[in-house]
Amino acid sequence: GEEVNIDKASAASTNAPLAPADWTMEVEVEGGQFTAVVKRARTVMCRVSVAGIEDEATARAKLADKARVWIHDYLTRGGL
Repeated sequence: GEEVNIDKASAASTNAPLAPADWTMEVEVEGGQFTAVVKRARTVMCRVSVAGIEDEATARAKLADKARVWIHDYLTRGGL
């Protein structure tokens, strides 16, 4: 998959918090499940998944929202 900035990937969503520019995600599809590999400066930080969604654009938006929440929590906890 293509590695994209998380906010660019979720342009349809205005949900806060926004992700810093050095965070990206790459979406993988396997058996009806969409998984975003979330990276910071090319280092894998986590994976988030959604299932039961047929449309890839909708899945990307939901994954981006989940990723942004995870990133916000990570940075708030003092993650460097």
